[in-house]
Amino acid sequence: MIRTQLRRLNLENGLRVLLAPHPVGASVGLAVHYGVGFRTEPKGHTGLAHLFEHLVFQGGRGAAPEGYLPRLQRAGGSGDARTRQDVTVYHAAAPASAVEMLIALEADRMHAPCISARTLRTQTAVIDEEIRLMVRNRPYGAFPWVLPGTLNSHAENTRDGYGETADLATFDIPRCERFFADHYGPGNAVVTLTGAFDPGSVERLVRSHFASVPARPTAAPPDTYEPAPDRERRRTVADPHAGTPAVAVGYRMPDPVTERADYLAHLVLSALLGQGRQALLRRGPAAARMTGLSTGCGLFGLPLDTTGPDLLTLFALHEGGPEDVLAALDSTLETLAKDGVDPGLLRATTARWAAGALRGLADPGTRAQLLGLREILFGEAELTQTLPELVRTGVTGEQVSRAAARLTSSNRAVVRFVPAGVREKAAA
Repeated sequence: MIRTQLRRLNLENGLRVLLAPHPVGASVGLAVHYGVGFRTEPKGHTGLAHLFEHLVFQGGRGAAPEGYLPRLQRAGGSGDARTRQDVTVYHAAAPASAVEMLIALEADRMHAPCISARTLRTQTAVIDEEIRLMVRNRPYGAFPWVLPGTLNSHAENTRDGYGETADLATFDIPRCERFFADHYGPGNAVVTLTGAFDPGSVERLVRSHFASVPARPTAAPPDTYEPAPDRERRRTVADPHAGTPAVAVGYRMPDPVTERADYLAHLVLSALLGQGRQALLRRGPAAARMTGLSTGCGLFGLPLDTTGPDLLTLFALHEGGPEDVLAALDSTLETLAKDGVDPGLLRATTARWAAGALRGLADPGTRAQLLGLREILFGEAELTQTLPELVRTGVTGEQVSRAAARLTSSNRAVVRFVPAGVREKAAA
């Protein structure tokens, strides 16, 4: 990836804008991050952030009657949106010739989304169907959502993003309008543009379309502080759709702001444990009894995508009991803590991770999302560009050993997935 000079703008209404022109290609990416996620939802209103994402994605009043996505697709572009713990992002990619249209559509949404009773009913039904397809009727669909709810105590840190069906049914247009007023003001947003554009021309377009969005106060974010776990917490999930027993494990990650070096060491540790053919947990006798294995940092597998409590996760299908998986995990961590990691394996693992991160940044849409994400969370958009090299050359074997020593059974969640009608060979 060609590293670009980032240009920051601050409009009078509080909107932060990040411009990252890129000389290669003929497309542009745009992302708008709002500092609101499912941790921000008011008590008794679970699922509101995700529902509101669906509503806003339909477009602003100026996009009616066809809506946001058909207009974008007609110009040769694509777009989507996501709700995470602390942020909601709307993102798009399109030919460079469509850059003004992208900016205008996003400014239109920021002015006021087009929400009707019909749209509210439709999108509530869509999310209800998502819950059925992605969680309730999908094998192991409770993963990873079940891990924060098992390990954490504060309600904001236990939510699954989809919300409770009973809560979703109560939302009306006035409640959505209050949510918009509280969290969707320009002072709570970052607009990021990447790709083939002239910075001066795009700055004028941004000011022309966004400067008229009125400033409004943002509701205070919740306190998401969570004491470190002091014991192992276990849970069993009866899964009627699973064909094989499975176990999920979640450990608390270090704080990404105050413990950045330790956080990156956990990122590498996760890769060493379960990513790639040389992963440590894919070797030895226990590996033969695991029919599937995945590890990751972050609830959604993306590092540095939240400032609140987050998890290093492991998920494994197994033919024996879950204790076989846990014993292999504990033994591997103990060995890493005591003897360290082979330097050659460390170099290969960090190089592979960095190469994958760089490949992802080749796409302007993805680049806009990641730059804007790190800007709104940490004020460090540059971190997206430097992270691959930080991981490749900055994480030492000693740091990985310390990270392994930190992952003990006393600070983790363990969730067993038990298929309906299947009796496990070894009880946990």
